[in-house]
Amino acid sequence: MPVPRNRSALITAATVGVLLATVVATDTAAARPIGPFDVGGLIEVEYDQAGGPGVLGDPVTPESDAGHGGRYQEFDRSASIYWHPDVGAHQVGGPIRNKWGSLGWENGQLGYPVTREESTPGQSGRYNHFQGGSIYWSLGTDAHQISGSIRDKWGSYGWENSPLGFPITDEIKGAKNGRHNLFGGGAIYWSPTTGAHAVWGSIRMTWEGSGVEAGRFGYPTSDEYDYEGGKAQDFQGGRITWRP
Repeated sequence: MPVPRNRSALITAATVGVLLATVVATDTAAARPIGPFDVGGLIEVEYDQAGGPGVLGDPVTPESDAGHGGRYQEFDRSASIYWHPDVGAHQVGGPIRNKWGSLGWENGQLGYPVTREESTPGQSGRYNHFQGGSIYWSLGTDAHQISGSIRDKWGSYGWENSPLGFPITDEIKGAKNGRHNLFGGGAIYWSPTTGAHAVWGSIRMTWEGSGVEAGRFGYPTSDEYDYEGGKAQDFQGGRITWRP
């Protein structure tokens, strides 16, 4: 299935679509047996649309209660389908599922999945969007969580196809109530007073040498920009410049 370039539209479409799903997650009378357990209702619909037994395998649990009024069922190829009336039913599997589980499953900061696992546009990785953020995976970076203003800034640069590449850490707490993610090609730092800004290349090296956000320059207050034949970036404590 092609992945829309506008992923915020994808999230909106997922949310709007489930407004029609005001019924309960399952209708046990309509459930069909697959291996040792029945699969029914909207979980059954997602199971079939996500690839069925060829992709997810047979169920290894019955459909069960999940947090905040949801339902879920697990399958034997390291996959689950989670349903909630606010978001519908969506598949999550493999390393992305493992990362989500380490963050508290549906009861954690990410909440329920709002998309099934999809390939990134360049087919180099995989991702799921959740109520409270996203998890991105690639072969060289593993699976990492990214959320909020940091995710928005990353998306504005072109997601994993930007110079930043894939995230290589989860979101990390920083000085003065700030947060950041590291990427293969740089970092995005956020604080309540400065917003989210990318830092990379030689300017990032200079900034790291001064102690990053806890050092004399503090948090970035701008993205990198052209300056006198080179590049510059503004920080709380001053400007860092670079020339070729």
